[in-house]
Amino acid sequence: MDHSHHSHSDHMEDHSGHHVHADTPMADAAINDHSAHFSMGGHSMTFHFGYQEKILFDCWQTTSPTTLFASCLGIVILSALYEGLKYFREYLFWKSYNNNVQYRAVEIPAGNKNVVRDDQVVTMVGEVITKQPMSMFSRMHALQTLLHIIQLTISYLLMLVFMTFNVWLCLSVVFGAALGYFMFGWKKPVVVDVTEHCH
Repeated sequence: MDHSHHSHSDHMEDHSGHHVHADTPMADAAINDHSAHFSMGGHSMTFHFGYQEKILFDCWQTTSPTTLFASCLGIVILSALYEGLKYFREYLFWKSYNNNVQYRAVEIPAGNKNVVRDDQVVTMVGEVITKQPMSMFSRMHALQTLLHIIQLTISYLLMLVFMTFNVWLCLSVVFGAALGYFMFGWKKPVVVDVTEHCH
């Protein structure tokens, strides 16, 4: 029994199935290789440069600077489209909101001293009256739900790309987001108080 225990503790198998003595440098190398293999599925968990990278899928691998550049360009476009999708959803929301409100002119009471008068003409302002909110089963809400699913999926994919810790790929995600904000952020809807000029 002591002999079998000694044999089990002093010997181990490498990845090829060969027995390696536990006290040899080859055993230490096998252990280190085994530990590195289980760090992020073979990815380095520290920021690094290089052009050999596996991105998201087994079929998406960069083996040269050219393929890495093409992958970075695709990630920039995807990240920019992600930002554009966010602002497109806001645009659809405010468009739907404006279709569900109505405006009517109202007369300001004559005793209001804060009202600016011109030849005793009463100033008119717009008053917002909301209609019924959008239905849960409306087409617009269904479209917003679908776009939300797409937006969430893209965001997780970009996060996984960043988690490769490849500096070039990480910079592509950041640059694409900045480019998308530059292209679409200035169109972000702004809520304006129609009675602001009377304050």
